[in-house]
Amino acid sequence: MEGIAALVRATHCTGCGGNDWRFLVEQRGHVWWRCADCGFVRLIPMADESAARAEIGGDAIGRSYIASYRPKLAQKMRRSRRRVQRLARRMPGPRLLDVGSNVGCLVEAARRIGLAGIGVEINPTLVDFARDTYPSCRFVAASIEQAPLDGTAFDGIYCSEVIEHVPDQEQFVAALAARLGRRGVLYLTTPHAREYLRSGRRRREDLGAPDHKLYHTHRSLRALLLRHGFAKVRFVPTFGRGLKLYAVKGGA
Repeated sequence: MEGIAALVRATHCTGCGGNDWRFLVEQRGHVWWRCADCGFVRLIPMADESAARAEIGGDAIGRSYIASYRPKLAQKMRRSRRRVQRLARRMPGPRLLDVGSNVGCLVEAARRIGLAGIGVEINPTLVDFARDTYPSCRFVAASIEQAPLDGTAFDGIYCSEVIEHVPDQEQFVAALAARLGRRGVLYLTTPHAREYLRSGRRRREDLGAPDHKLYHTHRSLRALLLRHGFAKVRFVPTFGRGLKLYAVKGGA
């Protein structure tokens, strides 16, 4: 117990940098803590990254995504088209990167409106499906930190429901910033910590470890992005259903 207490004291919040943690819950051997200052929620200790990547990149989880999305590809494409059109209006050019491209709908939607899109996805099974389904699009099987993208500076990055799976937030957001050109725009979505903490019927009892590793608040996510060179972080109203934002690299 003393070892865990020392680890908690030594862990600094991704958002505010503090280390005043409040115990939340232990589920299946994973312990969740909440920052008393900014509300950021995370696992301490963090789930093993190599094991998590092996699971996320495995064939079984890839096939499960495909099975769930295949019947509703048309619906998913319509939503992707709406989102990419909104993002395109803010981008200074046509080059778009989808981080966590899943079955490939967003990249295909981008192609249909004249953008030059690339999808990066850690799961090879999903990449194979996307390549077969949308052969005119390019998909790369890698993490954003390791993806071979030939030094391309993108005008926009789409990153939806990915960051909550990533143990090293600093490295991940630094990689997003590095892939954007000046005035490039990031569109990012992720669950809000409040969805798992609020009382009543709408509370989510299972926090989802080890697949999910952390949950941001407005304050913690804004601070993280500003620290890595983003500016004009603008949150989109979601009526309590997660966090959605646009952020510009390097200001206007």
